[in-house]
Amino acid sequence: MKSEDSKILEKLGKNPGFKVPENYFDDFNAKLMDSLPEVKITEEEKPTLWVRVRPIVYMAAMFAGVWLMMNISSIGKSTATGDQRVANISAGVAVEKNADDFIDYEGINDYDIMTYEDSVSMN
Repeated sequence: MKSEDSKILEKLGKNPGFKVPENYFDDFNAKLMDSLPEVKITEEEKPTLWVRVRPIVYMAAMFAGVWLMMNISSIGKSTATGDQRVANISAGVAVEKNADDFIDYEGINDYDIMTYEDSVSMN
């Protein structure tokens, strides 16, 4: 392998083929700076009060909207207490055609209804 490398060097020589002109790097920096365009340095603008407060205002508006939607959607809901709800469900389930309307009504299950009916029948 080394013999092949030495043969190639003998044929081509050690001349890289590129030459740098005389004194090229002496004034390179000055030439480069002269060729660059002028840059105007401007002072950074400070954000206004609105720009700084805007994300907080938007977030507050979002939470207010969610709160309002939750309150509007609960306007038609019953405000009956737990015992009143169980009594209403028991009365409604007594009529067979209404039984399906009261399944899983506001978290009341069949056990709650049976225990309510048992406690009413005992009295």
